[in-house]
Amino acid sequence: MKNQKSNSDEIYAALDLGSNSFHLLVAGFASGQLRIIDRYKENVRLAQGLKSDGRLSRKSMETALASLHKFSERLRTTPQQHIRVVGTNTLRAAKNADLFLERAEAVLGLPINIISGLEEARLIYLGVAKDFSPNMGERLVVDIGGGSTELVLGKDQPIKLESLYMGCVSFTRQYFPDGKISARRYQSALIAARLETEASTKHFHARHWQEAVGSSGTIRAIENVIFEMGLCKEHVITLDGLKALAGRVVEFEDCEKLNLPGLDPERREVFPGGLAVLHGVFLELGIKQMHVSAYAIREGIVYDLAGRFHHKDKREETVTHFMTQYRVDHEQVDRMQAFALKLLAQVEQKLETTPDQSKSLLKWAIALHEIGLSVAHSAYHKHSAYLLLHSDMPGFSRQEQKLLSFLVLNHRRKLKPMKETYGFEPDWRLVILLRLAFLFNRCRSSAGLPDKIAIAFKNGRVDLCLNRNWVEQHPLTEEALHAERQYLDGVGLKMRLLAE
Repeated sequence: MKNQKSNSDEIYAALDLGSNSFHLLVAGFASGQLRIIDRYKENVRLAQGLKSDGRLSRKSMETALASLHKFSERLRTTPQQHIRVVGTNTLRAAKNADLFLERAEAVLGLPINIISGLEEARLIYLGVAKDFSPNMGERLVVDIGGGSTELVLGKDQPIKLESLYMGCVSFTRQYFPDGKISARRYQSALIAARLETEASTKHFHARHWQEAVGSSGTIRAIENVIFEMGLCKEHVITLDGLKALAGRVVEFEDCEKLNLPGLDPERREVFPGGLAVLHGVFLELGIKQMHVSAYAIREGIVYDLAGRFHHKDKREETVTHFMTQYRVDHEQVDRMQAFALKLLAQVEQKLETTPDQSKSLLKWAIALHEIGLSVAHSAYHKHSAYLLLHSDMPGFSRQEQKLLSFLVLNHRRKLKPMKETYGFEPDWRLVILLRLAFLFNRCRSSAGLPDKIAIAFKNGRVDLCLNRNWVEQHPLTEEALHAERQYLDGVGLKMRLLAE
């Protein structure tokens, strides 16, 4: 018998479209350990192109797209299903992000997943936790990006996550405009960083953990400079070292003149802002010293992506947690999923969504379609859709949450098209499968289900074939099916009922 392919034979790629830099990591696994094959980085400074009106400038988009052209060449040899591209703070915030995403996805030939700040924090911790041996106590992980700073408290898994609205690029732009440095400007940035961090002290202060770890280019750069300057004996960042480094930085008066030992010239421009952010985090959270990890979000993405192929999908855990949190009727979910998957098997090649994705989306939508009952019975499908769209759902991208919300919103009553944005493609045929699964299982019993049901999509129409005797014995269902035809007509869909 042929041996199953192990993850040691598989190559994965993570492309992180950060606010400061774009990073590509290509890696495999050897005996369960990450094996780095290739790394590539470009300083894009995307956050600097975010104008006062909240839109990305044309110049910043062109720079980013030129960078993606280079990345696309390296990704050609990796299977698309083993690649994940994520966008973080700047692409979350930009009002014209859709315009950039449309052009960027055309360049890469791949979807870009915009993730929330808390999902970013989870992936960072997943990467850092693999870099450090497990300990018996809690660990604080701090990651400073171009536009946001992530805090994570955890052990083997994250316990508490937070994303703060400050980063090396955004703080440099705000507090060191035109690259000018002064003690007064640094103090203003430091106070702002402390104020932003202040609300997080309850959960992330030093009294709650035994070890602090930093990740990302900003923190690694600070650690390298402190060590090269002889401000610490070991490769750790200390509060005293930060204070001494800050005093040295303000002496230069201009970012371009920052000639510090161990500092990459490409990082000079955003170094003061990143230093103020880390200094403020140290002061507010009571950090005395911090180790630095070589791993960051890219490694976390690879571990998370590999897990999806080896039955460790965080999204499944999130769905299970939501079902417990909102006290979902598991038996009803099982009935509806079994019914829907029988229909899906007949038409999966006719859907807009790929077979694997349609199966997952259908199962998750069924599992979560009634969570809105925790709010109110009336219009509960609207409450369910709202919760799915706006909740923190570890493992899910914003696009995936939007698709789930759309499906759940339309599982009953009048069909409601959502406002279309780039990256959101409504699959009305998948909606029909969900609606039929709901319609035939309204009585919450398997006893009355038809033994045989056939479905086909032909020429823009859905044909549903049932046993004539069964239809005659279930007049309420027959009436509901006729009403369903009217609902579908409202969005230009046609359904034909056939009885044999």
